Amino acid sequence: MTKNKRNGVQDLIGLERFTNYGVKTDKAEIVFFSVEPTNISVLSSANIEIKVHDLTIVLSMIPDLEIIAMDSAERFDGNKWYVKERLQKEENPAVRELLQADHDFLDEIQLEMSSARRFMFAVRFRREKPEQILLLKCVII
Repeated sequence: MTKNKRNGVQDLIGLERFTNYGVKTDKAEIVFFSVEPTNISVLSSANIEIKVHDLTIVLSMIPDLEIIAMDSAERFDGNKWYVKERLQKEENPAVRELLQADHDFLDEIQLEMSSARRFMFAVRFRREKPEQILLLKCVII
């Protein structure tokens, strides 16, 4: 196999390199923005409508915008499963007590985080210069 013909995962997805703001592919630079909204459950419905409207206006002005919504509590089940497995195997009472406290804590914090959401915005830049990408990043943040 020659140096130019790698046929790896990077070639398969067209990934050329990481940039200051995201990744550069053979077709575009993809920039990622992570947004964690404030706790809207304490806001009035009128304030929520205003926030949604304002965000809709900003996002509609950005072409090639993709949005990914994630649950912030996605790893709790795996962590709880691990602690539960350790609890079943552990013979030392002091360690079992600590493991049980960890399990209880994960239960408690999972309930608190069940409504927490995080959004990732991905924007594809095809011909923009790095300073234009930085400008958009400042506008979004």
